[in-house]
Amino acid sequence: MNETYVEEAHQATKILTISCYFITFIVGIIGNGLVIWISGFRMKTISAVWFLNLAIADFIFCLCLPFPFIAWLTVSGVMDHIPDKEKFYISSHIIHFFMMNLNSAVSVTFLTAISVDRCVSIMWPLWAKVHRTRRLVRIVSVFLWFVPLTIVFFINTGLINHFTIIHRFYLDVPSLEELEMIYNVSLDSEITGSYEIYTIMYKNLFMFGIPFIIILICYGLIVYKLRHNRFKRPKGFQRTFRIIIAVVVCFFICWFPFNIWPLLAGLMGMSETLPDFIISNVCLCLISISSCINPILYVLLGHARRANYKKSIKVRLENAMSEKLEDS
Repeated sequence: MNETYVEEAHQATKILTISCYFITFIVGIIGNGLVIWISGFRMKTISAVWFLNLAIADFIFCLCLPFPFIAWLTVSGVMDHIPDKEKFYISSHIIHFFMMNLNSAVSVTFLTAISVDRCVSIMWPLWAKVHRTRRLVRIVSVFLWFVPLTIVFFINTGLINHFTIIHRFYLDVPSLEELEMIYNVSLDSEITGSYEIYTIMYKNLFMFGIPFIIILICYGLIVYKLRHNRFKRPKGFQRTFRIIIAVVVCFFICWFPFNIWPLLAGLMGMSETLPDFIISNVCLCLISISSCINPILYVLLGHARRANYKKSIKVRLENAMSEKLEDS
């Protein structure tokens, strides 16, 4: 393939990816910031606690979206004055990918917890009415932060995984030999490749496959309960239910390509080629979009029929996280 064409396609893909990061950074900071303010300081419902934790995870990830842009500036010649700019470039991407994995782990953990909570409240309403308290959900939320943190630290321990990730998504990074010199380490390419496959399979199992199965089981039980039993829906059930479903579906749509493409690229022999680079960056754009889409869903699905135009966004967010019957 013509080298000029490859370079132009490479640069165009990077510019589009950086532009997507910039847009999602602005939207994500504003949107998730509003959700954190409303759910953390103005709402007293159980659903608000769950949505607060999701918003915090997305807000933290949005704060790290400028790192790829900073890394891009280091190789474009704008930041030549920085000492050890190669190490700074790689480290910026490492921070971005680490926070991306953390966001995925925290989000999927809380989406699973929300699904289980919703299932328990429908399957055993009397028990939930007594024991399902805001204090209990807060305690569980603190514990749930430790689970993904442990998984992410385990997966991202060691420079091997960082190097393999960077090599997959950026064609202009130093070679493995140069990385060894920059970080003063010794890496075996065969071990690196095996570690990458192991990491991908581990993440797909514990951060995607198992949570997705649990969520499907929970909503399958809910649908069964609603269809085969005479069940009185709690106030605001339909609104909250469709919001949670929308959040879960959008999350898995955004993250599925990123989880499955490395395996497909390896099987088809396309790893570290231009098509792999383009598709991988599209996957990264989808992930960045997932960090800002939840507040948009809350606004679209949190009906505020009696609110005036100026207050509609605020009221819609409050309605989305409320467990009271929505206005009709």
